[in-house]
Amino acid sequence: MGCSSCAASSYFFNSGDLFRDARKSFIKLAVYKKVTITNTSSTSATHQRHELELKSSSSAFIVGRHKNITLVATSAHVCTILMGNQINHFISRYSTNDSDWELTEKSKFILNDHTGKKYRGVLLDYNLDYDICILGSSQIPFPALPISKTAPVIGEEYYNIAAPMGLWSKTMIPLFEGRFLGMMKRSTDREVSYLFSIPTIGGSSGSPILNIYGQVVGVTHSTYGGFQHIAMATTYNQLKDTYDEAIKKLSEDYEAYMLIITLANI
Repeated sequence: MGCSSCAASSYFFNSGDLFRDARKSFIKLAVYKKVTITNTSSTSATHQRHELELKSSSSAFIVGRHKNITLVATSAHVCTILMGNQINHFISRYSTNDSDWELTEKSKFILNDHTGKKYRGVLLDYNLDYDICILGSSQIPFPALPISKTAPVIGEEYYNIAAPMGLWSKTMIPLFEGRFLGMMKRSTDREVSYLFSIPTIGGSSGSPILNIYGQVVGVTHSTYGGFQHIAMATTYNQLKDTYDEAIKKLSEDYEAYMLIITLANI
């Protein structure tokens, strides 16, 4: 006999059970950057050289595996200063369209799993239009979060596991929830984004937004203007496209990436 309330009491519809399982896939990410920017214009009496040392904290999650490499997803603006207008916060005159400017960027990615164990990450691929990035690391012994095959439904409730403002420890990972509002394009530096009524602030970038089945429907990348209770997110198919590109790179040159990852984790 049918039961209209049975689905609502199943494992998949219990946010507490969902969180206890999905939190094992969460990664707290620390990023250290050394950026050198030089203006080589022949009209300048001397070359202008700027050196930046930057540190940031963000969210990430295990998204898959390829042989002995664990793939971790986060936001592209976490992985590279080339995303958006980040450089202009430090050097207002810098332009990617000006050939007189030369930029080098060296990054160190420290991945912390939910037990507090640390790993070194290596950049595999990123997409600036989608604001999504895939890192590779040595095997992290926790499950990957599956990418949803269907879009979120307007008005339905979704869940976010994140470390806003670095709020995280191996005994505490924040869980948020909200509803899917729809999709829009806010600016020219990103493709269309999902909007959720989920609180978001610095450190939330790269965090997974999950449906009731524990599948990733979006990846938080920013708030909407000054509304910190509105999360803008990379869509599930944008995440899948970038993930597939990373898998393609690993398939074509697995041994080289495995060596780099191995050396980074020594």
